Amino acid sequence: MKKINSAIDRIVTRIVGRNAMLEHWALRDWNAVVGEVVAQVSVPVRVVKGVLYVSVKNSTWRQELSMQKPQILKKYEEQFGAGIIRDIRFQ
Repeated sequence: MKKINSAIDRIVTRIVGRNAMLEHWALRDWNAVVGEVVAQVSVPVRVVKGVLYVSVKNSTWRQELSMQKPQILKKYEEQFGAGIIRDIRFQ
C-alpha cells in the first residue's frame, strides 16, 4: 500500500506542483504539528498562497494561538521547508 501511495503522490505532485502538494500535506498534518490539546480546539480550513487559515473554537483560543504563531510557523518550516506556510490566520 505504501508503494501505491508514493506513486500517487508523485503523480499528483507532477499535476498540481510541488508547493501545492506540500500545502495539502501541511493542512493535513495540522494536528501532528500543534499537538492534541490545540487540535481539539482548532480545525485547519484551507491554505491559500502559503497562508494557512484555521478555525478556532473561541476568541480565547484565537488569542492564545496568535501568541503561539511564531512557534507553530517554525514547526511547519522544520517539517515542510521555508515558505510553504508563510502565515497563519486564526478565525
